[in-house]
Amino acid sequence: MLMKRTKKQLLSSINSLPHELLTEVLARVGSSSVTDLFNVKQSCKEFFNAGCDAEVLRRVSLEKFSAVPWMNSAEYYSFLRHCEEKGNSEAMFKRGMVEYFSNMNKQESGMEFLNKAASLGHEEAAYVLGLILLCNDHRLKARAFGFLKTVEKESSSPSTNIQKCRKRLKEIIREMWTSRASLPQPEPMCTNLLCKKNGLKSGWVSFEDEEPSNCEACKWDREIGFLRNMLHAS
Repeated sequence: MLMKRTKKQLLSSINSLPHELLTEVLARVGSSSVTDLFNVKQSCKEFFNAGCDAEVLRRVSLEKFSAVPWMNSAEYYSFLRHCEEKGNSEAMFKRGMVEYFSNMNKQESGMEFLNKAASLGHEEAAYVLGLILLCNDHRLKARAFGFLKTVEKESSSPSTNIQKCRKRLKEIIREMWTSRASLPQPEPMCTNLLCKKNGLKSGWVSFEDEEPSNCEACKWDREIGFLRNMLHAS
């Protein structure tokens, strides 16, 4: 009886909370751990309903979700789609990556999702979208550099941010079926014959500790090479 009474008191206390406050609590839980959010939602109807709020889905952390959830259920996909619809940049980024690099018929849609994620401040989306634009059309160079410079400006150490983006892409691409054909080989931007930073060895490149080149053109030629090697090795 004591346990039942305590549970009733707890539910009564939850019901007395303003919806906005309950939503904010669930949003903070979800932004820290999607697993904790799922667990909290199972505790009572009020938490379940609050956990489905648009603000919660927009802010929920999806970094640990697989980009290609091979063995997951329809509910898993439904949850990710709801997060996309509510403006979750990580959900958009993951879908953009899968559609662009794994399905040649959906590359335009993939770029749209990457663009949406980048516009919401998603650094990895801005990074990969900038490289895609450089590979596909040099006439879009200014727009591509706009995305790439945004990534560099987000940190007092631009090279650290670039390395972080490389690492995230490496983790995601390893989960996918990809091909170098999804990213055309552009003409090198660096035409300086004295520059020794041009070119990359074929095959897998270990790059986590590599520093970007001081030559601006070479720096992005090198990033394109890293991304193409990741696609080749996946």
